[in-house]
Amino acid sequence: MSRRWFLLCALCAALLTGLCPQALAAVTFTDFAGQQHQLAAPPQRVVSLVPEVTDALYALGVGATVKGHTMYSRTPAGEPPAALVGGFFSPSEAAILKLKPQMVFTSRVHAKLEKDLAAKGVVVVRLHARDLADQYARLKILGMIFGRAAQAQKLSDQVRADFDLAAKKVALLPAKDKRRVMRLMGVDPKGGFVYTAGDDSFQNELIASAGGIPPKLGSKGGSVKMSLAQWRAFNPQVVYACGDAASARKFLERAGWNQVEAVKNRKVIALPCDLTCRVSLDSGLFVQWLATKVYVDYFAQKKYQLHPPEVLERKLVTIDLPYVSRAEVAQVRIQDFIHRSLLVGFKEPMMVLSTLEGQRDGVRLIGNHYMPPPAWGLGHGGGLAELQGRVVEALQIDPQTSALLFTGADMNNLSVQRRAGDGLEVYALVTAGAMHNALRIAAEGGAYREPGTINILVLSNRSLTPRAMARALVTITEAKTAALQDLDLRSSKNPLAYQATGTGTDNIIVAQGAGPQATLTGGHSRLGALMAQAVHAGVLDALAKQNRLHPQRNVLLRLRERGVSLYALAGQRTATCPGVSLGRLEEALLDPANAALVEMALSLSDAQANGHIGDLGPFKRLCDQQAQRIAGRNALAPVYNLGGKRLPEPLALALGAILRGLASQPQPLIPVSRGECGS
Repeated sequence: MSRRWFLLCALCAALLTGLCPQALAAVTFTDFAGQQHQLAAPPQRVVSLVPEVTDALYALGVGATVKGHTMYSRTPAGEPPAALVGGFFSPSEAAILKLKPQMVFTSRVHAKLEKDLAAKGVVVVRLHARDLADQYARLKILGMIFGRAAQAQKLSDQVRADFDLAAKKVALLPAKDKRRVMRLMGVDPKGGFVYTAGDDSFQNELIASAGGIPPKLGSKGGSVKMSLAQWRAFNPQVVYACGDAASARKFLERAGWNQVEAVKNRKVIALPCDLTCRVSLDSGLFVQWLATKVYVDYFAQKKYQLHPPEVLERKLVTIDLPYVSRAEVAQVRIQDFIHRSLLVGFKEPMMVLSTLEGQRDGVRLIGNHYMPPPAWGLGHGGGLAELQGRVVEALQIDPQTSALLFTGADMNNLSVQRRAGDGLEVYALVTAGAMHNALRIAAEGGAYREPGTINILVLSNRSLTPRAMARALVTITEAKTAALQDLDLRSSKNPLAYQATGTGTDNIIVAQGAGPQATLTGGHSRLGALMAQAVHAGVLDALAKQNRLHPQRNVLLRLRERGVSLYALAGQRTATCPGVSLGRLEEALLDPANAALVEMALSLSDAQANGHIGDLGPFKRLCDQQAQRIAGRNALAPVYNLGGKRLPEPLALALGAILRGLASQPQPLIPVSRGECGS
């Protein structure tokens, strides 16, 4: 009996060790504020106010300890949900303390909050990277804190390898052809100048790592002014901004500003803020992408490529259908960058229906090929035929008997869904990314083409007739759109106005399959229902993996997805209303009652746009009541008029009511020095 009890205890201990961050001896480290810390054990409850630290915690495998983060982080698929504690610059101290953290990771912009938290007994660790070297020091510290030194070293090695590849590629370029590159931090139309990164900013380190020549203005800081004379003297050849570059392009069309090479050659580009504004695990990959943007004409040539195309690794994917010979994800190097392909082989040739190529007969293999961001520009010059040629050559497959789709969504985020019933069996293989080119069909049009973003392969244990294959396209598309509606995914171009129906570049392959013949795949048929269920689940799962999009998103995230700037709203002032601080507005939106009002307004805004809502009187009264609730016993401030072309009326009413209530409270305005470039 005692031996059994001993073994049981040993088993429990082993299981607990696997579920928790590994134990560590007492460690001592110094954070980026120069504060020395001593820890006897890893923290079990942390809040991260620094998005790149949050990502590192998940990558280290200690995501279960993350109890809260800001609106600039998203919880990865499969991790426990973490609470939002507000924005980056002004997170809510109350929301942080409510989570009872043992440790909070901060940035230099959180100096006052750091003191307040430390006074309440919370361990505060500042780990905001100031330059590229800080990335490795930060990972080492996190490895020490959580007893994950080996994992931290592995992450550091991967980041270094990403930078090393970029360095080797740009080293092949002729020195005389190095290009002048500038990070545009902002424009000031009234003042007549632009902002760029200071000489000591990591932004210029990124540019130099990508083989570019950054400006040197003799000014230090994250963001410094650049005059027209300095702009013309530097004469940038490539300019990149964070997020949307439309306003920057408009400003740079002004006389004088439009005389530089970047504007003349339409090389003012936009790149994701998550990459441009941070020193993160993805900084090396960003440098590869930036280098390709700057030197695409060189990198497309074979003499500027380091490695021949080759398959590096193969991982099996389980598809238990009798006619499938093999299914795998192949990691392949093409033009020096790592691509991944889902490949499904058939024992016998069959017909497939592809929205990219139409009907194909005699197909032995179908697939979905992921192109990483650095390869996107390299893949467009020669069109689809050239792209297919490079891929089939690298994969060593026969183009005559293979049918492929192409995407910018990573095969590491592939969703494999199986649905079965009544002797029927369906597989849906889905990749999805919808943050940058989602649209509402019929309401919006596209002017360009990119690799497909939501790609779906469907196989069943039936032999589908041509009619059934064609009808399956409708069922699959309806299921995909239903998933996007369930997520409230917004159009990338007009997020306030439209819920997206797709990305505009989506593609589908339906395999004929083998088994008893099937002619019905519509929504009322059993086979069609299984297809729809598998696709719907696959789209939701793939978007959770690729974009960390979940149905239960905080209202702060939903407003951000719609392009609503809380920074701009907090600055709304009149002669009688001084405005409110960004932090107070963000904190107010963490209140469930205020969040519910805004969520109601979001739904009403869509309904009103579709002609479903007539009288908003009852909702207006509800907004007035909420404004008074926030104001308490204080007299209500004048009405905030946020309507007009910018905000739909229901949303303007809800946000205006919250601002009105906050402005009625006798609390001082807290100025915020910067806008919304993440961290």
